[in-house]
Amino acid sequence: MNALSHSNSRRGFTMIELLIVISVIGIMSALIIAAFSNAAQDTRRVISRQQQAAVQNAVNAWVTSYSTNNGLSGSRTAYNAAGNSLARLQLVGGYLDDSTLEHFVANTDAAVPDTVLSAALDKTGQFLLMGQWASTSYPKVELK
Repeated sequence: MNALSHSNSRRGFTMIELLIVISVIGIMSALIIAAFSNAAQDTRRVISRQQQAAVQNAVNAWVTSYSTNNGLSGSRTAYNAAGNSLARLQLVGGYLDDSTLEHFVANTDAAVPDTVLSAALDKTGQFLLMGQWASTSYPKVELK
């Protein structure tokens, strides 16, 4: 009878074993959730860089086209006359697809016209800056 009692007591898990298993599962879950969270943030950063490149390409195309008829100096004057980043974005907007331009304009706060925003940029706390075009450089789209 003693052998029978001993075998019945070892059939299940002890409370300590259950707590250890639950703790390990909790730690692994936390690591997986953190990995997915970082992946989403990394994706937004990549999208932000791609958006910066798209706007820079639009600026480059606009400068090439506009300077053909007006010279580089005339292009610089027209670009700087736009006054702020939002106005400059709209100036070169013909070289962006319509949905991209609309997305930037819709997400950019007109009260802060020197920043260009998108949904991805807003979530990462970044913005695009299209500053003055200096005579010794080329117009740059900066990711801030």
